[in-house]
Amino acid sequence: MLEGVSSPPALLERAARCGYTTLALTDTNNLYGAVAFVEEAHRLGIRPVLGACLRQRQTHCVALVAEQAGYRSLCRILSRLHLLDTDLVELLSENSAGLHLLVRDVELARRLRGTLDSQLWLEILRPARSARHEQELLDAGRRLGLRPVASTGAYFATPQEYETFRIATAVKQGALLEQIPARFAVTADHYLVDAATLRQRFRDLPEAVANTDALAEQLSSNVLPRDTVLPQPRVPRHCNAVDYLRLLCERGLRRRELGENLAARQRLREELTVIEAGELGGYFLVVRDISRYARRKGYSMALRGSAGNSFVCFLLEITDVDPLRFRLPLERFLHPGRVDLPDIDLDFDWKVRDDVIASVFRRYGSQHTAMISTHLFLQPRSAFREAAKVHGLSSEQVSRLLETLADRVERLVEDEEKPAVNTGLGVGADRKPAIPPGFPLEEERWPRILKSARLLLGRPHHLSIHPGGVVITPRPIEEYAPLQRAPKGIVITQFEKDAAEFIGLVKIDLLGNRALSTVDAALRSQRVHRSTLGIRVLESRITCCNAGADPQTVALLQRGDTLGVNQLESPAMRHLLIQMQPQGPEDVIQSLAMIRPGAASVGMKECFIRRRRGLEPVHYAHPKLAPLLHETQGLMLYEDDALHVLRVLTGLPAPDADRFRKRVTKHRTEAEARLLTEEFLAACARNGVAHSVAAGLWVQLAKFNHYSFCKSHAVSYGLIAWQAASLKAHNPLCFWTAALNNNQGMYPRRVYVEAIKRAGIDLRLPCVNRSAADFVIEGEGIRTGLEAIASLDEALRNLLVADRQRRGLFRDMTDFRRRVNPGPEALALLIRSGALDFTGRPRPALFLEADLHNPLRQAEARLFNDDSDLGWSPDDYAQDRRLRDEWEILGFVVGPPMLALFRPQLPGALGTSRDLASHVGRPIQVAGLVATARHTPTVDGRAMQFITLEDEWGLIEVTLFPGTCPPVAYLTLGPYLASGIVEDQYGVLTLTARRFQKLKL
Repeated sequence: MLEGVSSPPALLERAARCGYTTLALTDTNNLYGAVAFVEEAHRLGIRPVLGACLRQRQTHCVALVAEQAGYRSLCRILSRLHLLDTDLVELLSENSAGLHLLVRDVELARRLRGTLDSQLWLEILRPARSARHEQELLDAGRRLGLRPVASTGAYFATPQEYETFRIATAVKQGALLEQIPARFAVTADHYLVDAATLRQRFRDLPEAVANTDALAEQLSSNVLPRDTVLPQPRVPRHCNAVDYLRLLCERGLRRRELGENLAARQRLREELTVIEAGELGGYFLVVRDISRYARRKGYSMALRGSAGNSFVCFLLEITDVDPLRFRLPLERFLHPGRVDLPDIDLDFDWKVRDDVIASVFRRYGSQHTAMISTHLFLQPRSAFREAAKVHGLSSEQVSRLLETLADRVERLVEDEEKPAVNTGLGVGADRKPAIPPGFPLEEERWPRILKSARLLLGRPHHLSIHPGGVVITPRPIEEYAPLQRAPKGIVITQFEKDAAEFIGLVKIDLLGNRALSTVDAALRSQRVHRSTLGIRVLESRITCCNAGADPQTVALLQRGDTLGVNQLESPAMRHLLIQMQPQGPEDVIQSLAMIRPGAASVGMKECFIRRRRGLEPVHYAHPKLAPLLHETQGLMLYEDDALHVLRVLTGLPAPDADRFRKRVTKHRTEAEARLLTEEFLAACARNGVAHSVAAGLWVQLAKFNHYSFCKSHAVSYGLIAWQAASLKAHNPLCFWTAALNNNQGMYPRRVYVEAIKRAGIDLRLPCVNRSAADFVIEGEGIRTGLEAIASLDEALRNLLVADRQRRGLFRDMTDFRRRVNPGPEALALLIRSGALDFTGRPRPALFLEADLHNPLRQAEARLFNDDSDLGWSPDDYAQDRRLRDEWEILGFVVGPPMLALFRPQLPGALGTSRDLASHVGRPIQVAGLVATARHTPTVDGRAMQFITLEDEWGLIEVTLFPGTCPPVAYLTLGPYLASGIVEDQYGVLTLTARRFQKLKL
């Protein structure tokens, strides 16, 4: 990472232009790019050779893979280098099968000569480190009988990329760009030279070039494994995986009360036939094993993706989504001839997901289990950050700059050769944005930072851990893929998910889901507090069979009061719910699919709403579609609908229809699009469908299929969302406490706090005697958790709670300090946040007491005869000072609504969120604090902006259209004044702004 700067495609394209037939990729101690390199090489007609530069402290060599045994040897070497730090020479001696080694160190050549014999070569690198070193190496080679090979040590494709190399090196070393010496070990000449230049460099040593050709002929280009590697399940003795799977499915039929259902038995037979043919029985059993562990521990689970289409998953209790009930076709998940491997992805409460993953490592062993890595590339924001740092800005300075540039850093860093578009975000047509105010370096440094950021953009940066991808192998996993340890200590594959799938590894995703966490926490809370709060306890698990359409939940959904409900809380989703007026869980499921870009891209959302509200009749493009689409207003909502429509219109069998559907989603070129169009129209014609009907449906299918998702995913998430909405409707105290502890992403926590105030729930400040780490229910209110105190050390939090549980409540601050011994910074945080208000003393008095008990302060008092401690106590801070402290430390304030604090400074005669309904079609001016916002481009490339404001009584949705009201580049909290016209879109009230400005306080 950040060593070579050219991508595999760039290197291969350069090799093709140079006329090379073979190219080797040898990254340092890794095979990160191996799969992408091989795929691109085959596309360009170049033989790919895999290898790695192996480095361990001062020992260095290049390993090249000659055959598949060599690939396995290299995987073992790399894995043990990273995980065990085994001596490199020892590793090479024990794992040399199928490898050729290039060395440019005399001592290493001597040590390996007896082990590798004809597999050992001398690497003669030019430009050379020194002529003397090269001659010593050649002399040693003659003595040892080793052949020299020509090498240029290409770190980049062309000399022009040397500047990028220096910047990347500075980033990697955490150094300033000026600190990278001009005469560096790697120079601009270390690029991929053409054949003529290579021969010219080695004109005095032609045998080195000839040996390079001879070596290349010994190296195979087909070394990556391609066979599917399935995990081996644990099954009872004298029972194979298929028989055991059948037995468990029979039990599942009885448990699900489907033993006499003929349709269920027929579906089971069909699925088991496909599973057995694909030898996937063990895979299903392993996933079932994981789900059983979760159920035994009482963890909630949800299945994401198309695996919910599997009846076998339903019978094994991997999911509670019944594919028969929802008419989910198996072919969307699995069918004969499917070339890619099926994924079964499980969601868990994010707080228990690590425990589930740890159980997999324990059960199958660390030698057979690893997590998948994620390769992270420098994006505009991270590229800008790294470029600014190598040019001399500190991390704090960069952060302050990024706060200013948050909405336009992408445009600043994008390719400067792209045509400029006037977006209204402060970037001129000449693409030379003004130097930001307060830029701490000399002005000429600003364009250099932007140029460096552009050069870094898209470069590999570092590895991370896939959110939940786990692979389990029958043999040690180092036989299949190179491994290393992530910073968190978890063993990961060097291959990311697509590369892992390419070599046959089957990934099981075990993912964290905050929606499940919120629901689970609220359910536990209501059981604990049922007697004290007198609340109705809802069911702990909702399935498609027991989710009733209770009036309170329906009413909440119909008014779009879903803030805090994961999946349903975005402004667009709240609007859709108001427009749809849901009647039950099925409507929530439909809304999750409708909000996807696929529906909107073909005008389906508007049509769906109009048909649902009775404003236009339901129309079917062809009579055959009526039984398929009658539940969705005659429109396609799910990928499954596209599969059904393709099958009915073309007459293709379901597996062929799904393969065609996937081709539609993955096509990239105009030629592919034309071919697909011709195939579809021809198949429809053969099936008796009129050309005009087929052509109209094809337009919808081609666009829709790119952005839709499968119905089982919508069902699974829709049921979770329904349950969360039900908890909010019936037990808001339990719901909001859980949401504060688990929700994250769409809105900052302060927005939830303001919604809690509007719900009439009392939110209380943290308290060292009352607070847990998390937010907890206290009486009929919510006590803020110690976790909310910014910068309070986790170890101190844990010590505080543990000591209180062991020895009782703290009597006063002196007792607290004696038992917990917080440092002065932590004590100041606790005082300012109100966590020591239980003492009954004003906060200035607490600070004075803390200062007087400071040992250094006591020594000063004795020295100067200070008589400060005479019983005098200062008055408490004014309310605005207290609230400001709470805001800075907690990120929210308890007590009055936040906007109420600004009301005295706002203009008079303002409207509020309550007045929108009475101003439809009329102008109004409102004020509010920013809850969330997003930019989106219009069809002609201009920027428009959606902003959600909040006041004391609710949310206000404001739209800034280009040409009417320019978007705001740098939104802060506010407050903002918005003036415009109120519009009603099927019950959704929005303010189309004519003027939007921040109030100057």
